[in-house]
Amino acid sequence: MNKKKYLFFSIVVGVLAYIFLSLYLGKEQSILSNDVIQADILNDNQAVEEEIRNSASLIKDVTFTKVNADTMGTSQLVGYAYETEAIARYRGCLLTLFGEPNEESTNLEQAFTYVIRAQRSDGSSWILTAYEGQSGFAIGGMKDVPLSAEMAYLLKQRIDEMEPSDFNRKGMTYPDTGEIYSYGCKNGICYANKEG
Repeated sequence: MNKKKYLFFSIVVGVLAYIFLSLYLGKEQSILSNDVIQADILNDNQAVEEEIRNSASLIKDVTFTKVNADTMGTSQLVGYAYETEAIARYRGCLLTLFGEPNEESTNLEQAFTYVIRAQRSDGSSWILTAYEGQSGFAIGGMKDVPLSAEMAYLLKQRIDEMEPSDFNRKGMTYPDTGEIYSYGCKNGICYANKEG
């Protein structure tokens, strides 16, 4: 190979190597950057959750009552469960605490809603919702009202302390997929089974 061809070949290989390394390192940098961003978000969420938990631990005088109230202005404060079996447990525990929901449906994205008043001994109160929606089981409230997140946290604690009541709901449908489930709890064990 003469000198010109060798020089040309070396330049082409060098350029290709440069392009490959630039793309590879750029992709790795992007992956690392996304991991760092996700870790920062997770740390921020954990810090917020810890702050809410600490603030809620100072509140000792709250009672929760199912009420017929308007849910206008409420939105999801926090989501707790995404798997149908775990949602069945929350629904069973809510049945233990409050009886039948304010609203229910066979649509798993709107399966049940409880409207709950959290009230302190000084008379202050908050309207919360405990529901199964598109993102699973969640507790909602009015985000701009002070202590709403703490009340949601305390409600979740109260629910977690309960044994789930027995129930069985059949024909529960995911509208996006058409999949049909039955779910419920029996003797403290909760389940979700695909029908058909």
